[in-house]
Amino acid sequence: MKILENTIKRLGPALPVLMLLIASPALATGPAKSAVETRSDSYYYFTTAQLLKNSGDIKGAIELYKKAIELDPASAILYSDLGHLYLQSGDPYKAKEYLLKAVEADPGYAPAYVQLAEIYTVMKDDRAAAESYAKAIEIEPENQKNHLYLATLYARAGEFDRGIEVLEKLLTIKPDAIMAYYYMAKIEFERNGYGKAEEYYLKALEISDTFEAAYYELGLTYELDKKYAEAEETYKKAISVLREDRGFRSKLGGLYIQQDRLDDALAQYRELEAYEETRNDARVKIGLILFEKRDFDGAIEKLRLVLAERPDLHKVRYYMAVAYEEKGDMESASREFGSIPADDSSFVDSKIHLAYIYEKLGEMDRAIGEIKEALDVKEGDHELLNLLASVYREAKMYDKAVETIKTSIELEPADADLYFTLGVLYDDLGKENLVFEAMYKAVELNPEHTNALNYIGYSYAEKGIRLDEAEELIKKALVIQPESGYYLDSLGWVYYKKGEFEKAIKELERAAQYLPDDPLVIEHLGDAYLKRSFKEKALMSYENAARLDPENDEIKGKINSLKEALKVLKAE
Repeated sequence: MKILENTIKRLGPALPVLMLLIASPALATGPAKSAVETRSDSYYYFTTAQLLKNSGDIKGAIELYKKAIELDPASAILYSDLGHLYLQSGDPYKAKEYLLKAVEADPGYAPAYVQLAEIYTVMKDDRAAAESYAKAIEIEPENQKNHLYLATLYARAGEFDRGIEVLEKLLTIKPDAIMAYYYMAKIEFERNGYGKAEEYYLKALEISDTFEAAYYELGLTYELDKKYAEAEETYKKAISVLREDRGFRSKLGGLYIQQDRLDDALAQYRELEAYEETRNDARVKIGLILFEKRDFDGAIEKLRLVLAERPDLHKVRYYMAVAYEEKGDMESASREFGSIPADDSSFVDSKIHLAYIYEKLGEMDRAIGEIKEALDVKEGDHELLNLLASVYREAKMYDKAVETIKTSIELEPADADLYFTLGVLYDDLGKENLVFEAMYKAVELNPEHTNALNYIGYSYAEKGIRLDEAEELIKKALVIQPESGYYLDSLGWVYYKKGEFEKAIKELERAAQYLPDDPLVIEHLGDAYLKRSFKEKALMSYENAARLDPENDEIKGKINSLKEALKVLKAE
């Protein structure tokens, strides 16, 4: 076969003529051919088909294989090769047809069973594929690949024990079959048998301590099993054995980050920074770790180095902008956020940050403009609409805020939080009836919406109306959040309005424990104390409230009145 192949290669441009002669027996002259000559012609077709296949002419190769089979119909090899060609051409059904003929011609021809298994896999008939691999293993029991393929099929079908059994049989034939242990470990990992997976990976590494994939998989298994010390030891050993392996340094750095060992992680990434191919990735990690350690200048320095080489890494620019923002350098933060293009995944987040910056600077029109630009990219985005409504409210553009929330409600009509926000906005506008309509709708959609329950209850208490209903609503909120200082304050205020001052003091004292820095809660407590004639306690509460809210003239008035009253009492 080799002599003919070399001869054809030397002929070069004459090849098509030779193929024509081979492919056209009618051109030959002379008496009928003998069996030997017939087989020889079949061999020519086979050889030329191989050449066509290697040159990419699958269709031409198929036609020559068919001619070869006509002359040698008992050849399992020809049927098998033709089946493989049909599989390559995208016709698994024809491929299956010829491979079945191959095993019929020679039931002991293992490659045909392997190819049949491949075809059944393509056809998603895993059971038939498994049977074909099993038959190939029966014929060639020392073929490791077939054991691995069969075990993988069983594992994919959830038959983990059968997969392990196949690999254990391979180990009885070849005790040092490293891939058998490796695949056994992967199967055990798949069914969450971490302990067994670890055992098999370790056995694979006993056979070869340079088996890189086993180190990776073993380390990952330890991590998922929360055996961080063992994972660390595995990665360190891999680094030692494999000599400066950068992938394992990166894994080790990630492991340290999981454990909040930021300085140890930094040491690994600084090692990686020394290598050109891992430099930028290492610098990004170093920058983010320094950010986490609140070393914003250090983070910015590293991220800027990355951007000097790769200005197109806009996610890195986003991180750097956030570092500037945290540092308080709003001008630099705005510049970097503003440099992120609209087609980048960080664009919308950058616009949200810009809106926050401008809102903080009191530039409300610019804040609104940034959110609208984000909405141009994510039209109708629920969260962005809510944020826009919030900024409108901050800018006291209440009608715009209401309009925006209504748009959001159209997109998410079952969202109770939206109705709660709408109610708050109506309150800002002084539209009392609409406030309660929106709040009750929020409770209808979510009977456990504690903020809405409390809002209605406290509003009734402030007005001194429907106090029994107010008490019931606030108590429902407290069942869900029993330690909410705000809800306790609301309940205490209901009791105050009902004239049940002992109950009011009890609830308001509890509220003050949770909210010692809230001037309104402290003022309410002072009011309740005063109703029970605990004037000294009331004065102390008012003075604490005034300290927390020094611009509140009403509290100052209460303090002055109470001091005068106490003077009179002392004078008497």
